[in-house]
Amino acid sequence: MEPPKIPSFAQANSPLEFNLNISTTPRGHKFILFAEKPLKGILPEACFLIMDHLCKSLKYSRGDWKKEKQTYNIHWNELNGEKRTSKNVNYNIIADYLRKNNTFNQIDFNLPKIECHWLDNSMNMKLNFHGNDHSGTLGIASGTPQQQYGEKYPIKPVLKREGHLYTSFQPQLLKRIISQRTKLIEDSDKSIEDDWVFDLRSLLSDSISLIDITLTQLYIKAEYDPLPGWKFDLNKLGHRHGRRLNDKLKWVYQITGNNLNIEPEIGSLNILKELRNHLMHFDPPSLVITIEEATEWLNHIISIGLILVKMRKAIGAEISISLINFILQKEAVFNPPPGIPSQIERKPIGKSKDEDYFSCVWPIKK
Repeated sequence: MEPPKIPSFAQANSPLEFNLNISTTPRGHKFILFAEKPLKGILPEACFLIMDHLCKSLKYSRGDWKKEKQTYNIHWNELNGEKRTSKNVNYNIIADYLRKNNTFNQIDFNLPKIECHWLDNSMNMKLNFHGNDHSGTLGIASGTPQQQYGEKYPIKPVLKREGHLYTSFQPQLLKRIISQRTKLIEDSDKSIEDDWVFDLRSLLSDSISLIDITLTQLYIKAEYDPLPGWKFDLNKLGHRHGRRLNDKLKWVYQITGNNLNIEPEIGSLNILKELRNHLMHFDPPSLVITIEEATEWLNHIISIGLILVKMRKAIGAEISISLINFILQKEAVFNPPPGIPSQIERKPIGKSKDEDYFSCVWPIKK
């Protein structure tokens, strides 16, 4: 079999690998940049989520919060009983803070921890030794799952040697996805390298996993310790394992009776889900990733956070600071290199089956 013919303008690195040298992309060029702001509408959404959590008894509409000039102080107690009072807060104060910092830290306002206990509270313990003698083995046992999922929940994790014990992955995974996405954008000068693609693969997998994990927690909470008004009907819900994600999303309505209302975000979820499946299974065994499309995918990840926000609203769960900061991530913007000549107009990303990512997927069956 003859080796493939390599164009005269290409430099061969191996029989099946070559780089096209027809561009003068500057060394260190960042193909993806951060926009100055989050995606449109995210900042006010974050403000409403924070104020609704802090002053839920007021039941203000969004219009009411924007017009409200009065400031509020939140009174709360530390675990040791010490009484605390927050700094002044209202919608406009929070909005100004987010515009300046693009992230929220409740410590700056002397606020209590913002989270949902059964979704977010994580006993995150680590051991770097193994202690064992005639008297027994030193270890850590967690009763947190029973606090989160009820006394009937049968699993009681124990760690007795070097390692980790987690009772929730929510806060760690939310922070990891933010960190991964940030790193991919900041390191976009390396986006032609294989490692960048595999980091993107991990990010997409973690993002879909975050939806799966939250739905699993909902199912288990409903099974062992349902909130008032919830229903757990195994015949309707089916078993947890071996289920399609779209079927799991139906659990929200089947358990709570509340609609999820994620129509604006479902397109992003479907794109990321198909990408995750392709990248995990490599089926079909071909892949085209353009950096311009990858930039769009990085912005679709924000929709995962918006889905989780709507999920918490539907099931009556508290918001978390980690989730608020997740949706506040800045928009990613594709930054094309100068090229030769610089006057060449870029062709839009292809949506047909003969170019860009769509050229490497299975044809749609008619």
